[in-house]
Amino acid sequence: MKEKLLFVTKGDEDYEEGFSYVVELSRILKTNIFMLMVYDESFIETFQDTMAAAAFAEAGEPETAREISQERLRRIQEDTERRIEALTEKYCKNGAPLKIRCKAVAGDIISNIEKLVESEPAIDMVLLSPTLSNKGGVSARKLLKNISRPIVTMSKPADAKS
Repeated sequence: MKEKLLFVTKGDEDYEEGFSYVVELSRILKTNIFMLMVYDESFIETFQDTMAAAAFAEAGEPETAREISQERLRRIQEDTERRIEALTEKYCKNGAPLKIRCKAVAGDIISNIEKLVESEPAIDMVLLSPTLSNKGGVSARKLLKNISRPIVTMSKPADAKS
């Protein structure tokens, strides 16, 4: 199995930032890409879903309540896979990486990266998108303390003004 690059990004409108760099790096290193798209908990659990789950839990049907919560995450995963297909079509026309996998998760960025790195020992490097690096979404110190892989943070290019 080829080693993998883990590209971590937020599941918002800027999820694409940094992907072209990861694709080029993947081509150079001849590796696979694993894309982790992290969503805020509030995005995953809508008010309506929360209320429905609470109603079923109160009615003594915890399994149905759990299914409601998991269904929303399944829909997010499907949407993430469609986004990855569009990115692959856009950036990987000439000599695509060997394989691109993706996973949608909710919650804390660092703990989700840590879980994924533990479950995927072939991941050799973690690349943080500009959406995580620029907005202060991740503490580099905490990340370095908890993850024993090289970590690359990307930033947006500065605007050139004359």
